Amino acid sequence: MMPELPEVETIRKQLEDEVVNRKIKEVIVKDKRIIKGITPQNFKSNIEGKSIKEILRRGKVLIIKLDKSLFIVIHLRISGWIILSRNEEKFSRVIFKLSDGRLLNFCDARVLGEIKLVNDWYSLGIVKEMGPEPLQLKREEFIKLFKGKKTKVKPLLMDQAFLAGIGNVYAQESLFCAGIHPERLASSLTDEELGRIYGCLISILKEAIKRKGSSVDTYRQIDGKEGEYVPFLKVYQREGQPCVRCKSSIKRKIIG
Repeated sequence: MMPELPEVETIRKQLEDEVVNRKIKEVIVKDKRIIKGITPQNFKSNIEGKSIKEILRRGKVLIIKLDKSLFIVIHLRISGWIILSRNEEKFSRVIFKLSDGRLLNFCDARVLGEIKLVNDWYSLGIVKEMGPEPLQLKREEFIKLFKGKKTKVKPLLMDQAFLAGIGNVYAQESLFCAGIHPERLASSLTDEELGRIYGCLISILKEAIKRKGSSVDTYRQIDGKEGEYVPFLKVYQREGQPCVRCKSSIKRKIIG
């Protein structure tokens, strides 16, 4: 599972509480494959001595604003996570040594994540192509997005150009909550059905953020603890288990 909106938002909020106004004294690049678009040497020299001013998020992307209008853009992908500790962590690929002595570890077991250093994160292709943030949409705006869409509803919800931050976990959970089959064509959904999806999606996202996300794979909070939302998942990774509503066995099918 790739960390989705609740997981990345959890990281953002926790980093905001812990590292804003800390200075980055040193950067250690242990695996240069993580750094994209700039040499590790230039990455280090441009960041060292800068202070962390703000922690932002767009979709599944984490953005660390430094002074001098520099931004560290982090995409965890499938196998990345971030740990703030006093120690170098297992699978640390890039380490930011902070002025308070702690280490901000970017960990990635499979080296699929990436970090960029840019002056304008809005101009990045992955950001420019993103759809709206679901938590910023009103019900009517959400419903309007689906008009004229002829694809199946689950892949559409997961399309980052359509809606930012939603992946397998929260698309499945929201559709189950709303009672909508994931293979339904978006164009066949009534406004009432779309309203149900919206209500379920927003409430599930908010609850998942409240419970610090879902640790169904490598995702962890910045202190290394697992998120607390997994016990509340109704269908994700519950293949073969009884449905919480009808008690029949849950079936898994790949869609899109």
